[in-house]
Amino acid sequence: MKRIDRHHIDPDNNGFSLLEVMVALLLLTMVSTMIYSMLNRAIFFAERGERKNRQIEQHVALISLIQRQVMSGWFNPRTKKVVITGDSGFLRLATASPFLARPGQVVMAFYRVDTATNTLYYLERKDFYNADYNDYIPDYSEMTPLLSGAGAIELDFDEETLRVSLSHNGTAYEFRPWCAPAPMEVAGG
Repeated sequence: MKRIDRHHIDPDNNGFSLLEVMVALLLLTMVSTMIYSMLNRAIFFAERGERKNRQIEQHVALISLIQRQVMSGWFNPRTKKVVITGDSGFLRLATASPFLARPGQVVMAFYRVDTATNTLYYLERKDFYNADYNDYIPDYSEMTPLLSGAGAIELDFDEETLRVSLSHNGTAYEFRPWCAPAPMEVAGG
């Protein structure tokens, strides 16, 4: 066995000094912190973008649902009218495009806006022919919230033109049933 003399170490192979190790650790820490910071910001922006995308999807889905239901408003052959009524903040309509029930089934859909909480509520009843619904305004507790806390919501209905107006976050939309008669233009003379 070869004996190692600790006092005569090869000068070309003496390892790292403590100062070099400390500088290397400091550089490693700085690079790791920088990478962590960049990843943290990327995750933050991705989450924010995901929230914004979810809000846009909710908005588009809401507009699509109301448009589909209003345009599929049920025309009563006996009264020769579309079964749709409402006023500011409330809408009641018989539609062949249900949200909760089986597709193709005619239902009575109720929309109601709670302006205090900016929440749009929805209720659907399968017995659309029920005469008790003419004056029926459902309570918020029996309705399902469709949209909550997503900005100001206004819902209005014009009895003469059968137009449903929806305003959400400053953007206004108007819908009419397909089977509604076109409004007549009166020529002035």
